[in-house]
Amino acid sequence: MVDIEQINPRNQAALRAWWEVGRAATADRPGNPWPAWEQTRVSLPADNPEGAVTVLAAIDGREMVGAGLLMRPLRDNLHSATVDAYVRPDRTREGIGRRIVDELEVVAAGDGRRTLHGEVFVPPGATGTGPEGFAEALGYDIASREAIRELAVADYLQRHDRLVDAAAAAAAYRIVTFDTVCPEQHVASFGRLLGMLFDEIPLGDLDLQASAWTPERIRDAEQRQVGIGRHVLTALAIAPDGSVAGSSDVRVNETDTAHGQVGITIVDPDHRGHRLGLALKVATHDLALATYPGLLAVATSNAEVNAHMNAVNEALGYRTIETLLELQKQL
Repeated sequence: MVDIEQINPRNQAALRAWWEVGRAATADRPGNPWPAWEQTRVSLPADNPEGAVTVLAAIDGREMVGAGLLMRPLRDNLHSATVDAYVRPDRTREGIGRRIVDELEVVAAGDGRRTLHGEVFVPPGATGTGPEGFAEALGYDIASREAIRELAVADYLQRHDRLVDAAAAAAAYRIVTFDTVCPEQHVASFGRLLGMLFDEIPLGDLDLQASAWTPERIRDAEQRQVGIGRHVLTALAIAPDGSVAGSSDVRVNETDTAHGQVGITIVDPDHRGHRLGLALKVATHDLALATYPGLLAVATSNAEVNAHMNAVNEALGYRTIETLLELQKQL
């Protein structure tokens, strides 16, 4: 009989078994979809001012056969939560995934969360897949579609000179780069830009609302990243008037310096049309390579309807490897 139990992420033996389930469940996906154990060991138990987590395990006898995770924002979008469920490949089609999701929904509802988000990953352009059917059966609708792309660093380097020439269109803006901690003179303006994010990126039908990023909130988030060994290699575009007109970052964990992940890329609408998106991405990728010469690949995701950013990624050499279906359910 399979029992669904909450586990303490500070219990390393239980967390390692949980991590192994997730690694097995994602092993057939392309790219680098599952974090290194050392990263999970540090990051999941760590205090997070941005969100609270609940970790579930499906246990059969003395074996863990399923894993679940509920993440609840604490600073904004307090009506929402994110649900993740994984089942060991040899134990699928037994109802374990459904039971994990059901329990996560109970926890979310008990915390007053009425909108649940989730993700499934399918081959590029695929429809009618098993993950889609599972989500539909549980009442989750597809709210947005994103392209998961991966960049081989070797391809980027072959294009580099042409990219630098194209980014020269942004010469009126000064590019400032930093590792994780924003320079004090830019932090307030940077927060103003971050507060635009959900108003400016394509969200589809996702029920998410813009938020305020005060200097204090930014500093709290930075300290968490430093504490868990994640380097947020960031570029800011500084307008002639000194304001932050755009930002992009590449994130690299100390536990796996061969792989990076693009985080947030945003350009203030008042400053578009100057190729800032391209200039910022070239700056962050160059900073990542200068910091981590062994970097092999960088991953990113963007809404399929975000034609401009997708064109920028293609120019850098990114290639689509998966389709991400962003799911939503109203309780």
